[in-house]
Amino acid sequence: MLNDIATASLVLSGLVVLVSAGLAWREWSDRLDRADNLSPEDARHFGHQDARRTLGLVVLVLLAAGLVVGSRVPPKLGGQTNPQFLLIWLGVFLLIFLLLTLAMIDWVALRLFARRHRNQILRERIEILREEARLKKSRETGGNGNGHANGSVGDLFGP
Repeated sequence: MLNDIATASLVLSGLVVLVSAGLAWREWSDRLDRADNLSPEDARHFGHQDARRTLGLVVLVLLAAGLVVGSRVPPKLGGQTNPQFLLIWLGVFLLIFLLLTLAMIDWVALRLFARRHRNQILRERIEILREEARLKKSRETGGNGNGHANGSVGDLFGP
């Protein structure tokens, strides 16, 4: 039975390492594609994101190692609970909790980033609309402020 668990954990660990390698490649390609002329807020956001995601990759690799090692340690030693077994699996559970915490923090940070950019786009849109309204009003008034292109009232009554 212990050999079956060890084999299953080895396969699971291999999958975790493959997933972490794929995520590492994706993170590397995202960094290469990122613009160099970021605003200070964006640079800070992406710096923190890179740190969180790199830590997440390290946690995944440690988790894979914990699965391999933990599955090979017997749960009982001399009829009593093996403290090494307990510590390893407690560490695995803490790593899973840390991974979930990092994912939640990343999710919240991404929502804040999106909100900040959405607000910036809305502000720019309002400015464009104000400018268009100002230009339209200027064209309608002919630039003289009385509402008539030639400054007379004759055009109200026809040609």
